Amino acid sequence: MIFYSKFYVKQLKRSFFIAKNENGVCYIDLNENEKKFQQRLKSYLNEKAVKKSAELGYEISQIKDYFAGLRVNFDMKIYLKGTGFQTSVWQALAGTSYGETVSYSELAKRAGNKNAFRAAATCCAINPVPIIIPCHRVIAKDGSIGGFGGGVAMKEFMLELERKNSG
Repeated sequence: MIFYSKFYVKQLKRSFFIAKNENGVCYIDLNENEKKFQQRLKSYLNEKAVKKSAELGYEISQIKDYFAGLRVNFDMKIYLKGTGFQTSVWQALAGTSYGETVSYSELAKRAGNKNAFRAAATCCAINPVPIIIPCHRVIAKDGSIGGFGGGVAMKEFMLELERKNSG
């Protein structure tokens, strides 16, 4: 069974969805459309999801603390479903320190295949638990910000928050 909740982040003035199963947080959707969230979650895990906010209070409080600048690490279980390469990229992302940015080519190298930077970028785009697995810390080799599932403004906010709080 998957439990999910919608929660509001006041610093961004928007809401997100989070879901977890018995193994941990399994999905975060950076958009506010519940029907699209449910479709994406079903496509990813193919399990029934039930809205139950009380089940996600601990995880939501950590994410809210992150956006308030009060948290640099997350202390929660996560569940990832992906190919071997996807998992290696997500693990490499998880190892990217708060306040650090890496290029897609550096990420591919850390994941074990220095030539797979396009594939690494795709793994970032389909990251099932953004924020916790920090795909926002990946930028283009030339230093440009690149894209982000929650929008460039959200990515810029997160990078600036981490820059201010890491030094």
